[in-house]
Amino acid sequence: MQRFKRILCYAGTGSDETAISRAVGLAITNGAALTVMDVIKPIPKAVGLITKAFPSNDLQNLVVKDREQRLLDRMSEYADTAVSLELVVASGDPATEIIRRVIAEDIDLVIKTADGFSTTGRLFGSVARSLLRMCPCPVWLLKPEVHGPFDQVLAAIDLDTEDKVHQNLNRNILELAFSIAAREDAQLHLVSVWGLWMEEPLRKRMGDDTVDRLVGMQEAKVRQALDDLLQAPWAEDTHVHVHLERGDPAEVIRAVADQIEADLIVMGTVCRTGVPGFLIGNTADSIISELTCSMLALKPTGFLSPIEVAGKEVGR
Repeated sequence: MQRFKRILCYAGTGSDETAISRAVGLAITNGAALTVMDVIKPIPKAVGLITKAFPSNDLQNLVVKDREQRLLDRMSEYADTAVSLELVVASGDPATEIIRRVIAEDIDLVIKTADGFSTTGRLFGSVARSLLRMCPCPVWLLKPEVHGPFDQVLAAIDLDTEDKVHQNLNRNILELAFSIAAREDAQLHLVSVWGLWMEEPLRKRMGDDTVDRLVGMQEAKVRQALDDLLQAPWAEDTHVHVHLERGDPAEVIRAVADQIEADLIVMGTVCRTGVPGFLIGNTADSIISELTCSMLALKPTGFLSPIEVAGKEVGR
């Protein structure tokens, strides 16, 4: 999997070494530069009023230097890997600062440990969700304490589209999932869910016979799209398993993930309609709420982050 040139790993305080170790491994495999980043919250100005001899700016600088040293200590065991490494500590909102760094440095992959609530089984908290919505490059959220390679990789694609942008996204998802599965010697599962729009109301208005014909035509269209997508080398690979299902996308994808005990799901996270860059897809949002495995999320080509848009508007 040699497709990344600049990787950013978020190593916030309290995160385990899962993201760092995988980021280093990917940087070595890809010959990529690696940025390891932490973000601290700004020191409240009121803190500086406690002692006039120690303003809040000085406290902020002390905290930054302390975090920089901690990052340096954490990365010391990778000193002999010959990875081009940069350590960064920023101040502000974590997701915002990460995305600003992605835009400024043309980062093409962000890796972080999932940050959700273990008591409920949910993995993705506020920072992860913000990255999924707004980060322009792929975001890889790793389940904490993941050790060793993945065994089951699930790629979720939308074959029920004639939109060229999303057809390209399907291909990007499949290519990336395939390369990961090959690198990890894992089984690759491809899931796509289809249906006839407004099927039940149509049945009441047009009758079962007519709608059944429409359903058959829709299924044929989706299967043709699958055949068009699954060309070499994927078509001949015995490690690729196809799950083409009819039903609710979120429910089916979650069910397949549970059935195969997926270690990683690769999918897009922006819906076809709505305001580009501001809305996460309904299917992705539903899946994320209950996902308990690692996730690699991609955006369509041409996606503009709201943070980048806001920055351009301010600069006018």
